[in-house]
Amino acid sequence: MKLSLMVAISKNGVIGNGPDIPWSAKGEQLLFKAITYNQWLLVGRKTFESMGALPNRKYAVVTRSSFTSDNENVVIFPS
Repeated sequence: MKLSLMVAISKNGVIGNGPDIPWSAKGEQLLFKAITYNQWLLVGRKTFESMGALPNRKYAVVTRSSFTSDNENVVIFPS
């Protein structure tokens, strides 16, 4: 099994600003698309809600809330 870990963090330690990413780099979205295509993504509920279900991916969503999804490509893991 191949495991890829993608982490984005700013110089001052910020990983997000609400639903937005506080920076932009040319090609980063294309790289994310290429690496995650036809793969599983492990994400938290807030990240999943902000990005939505992208096509051709499966999601393992970790949450403390009563979050549910009717999407067959989403598996919820209560924490």
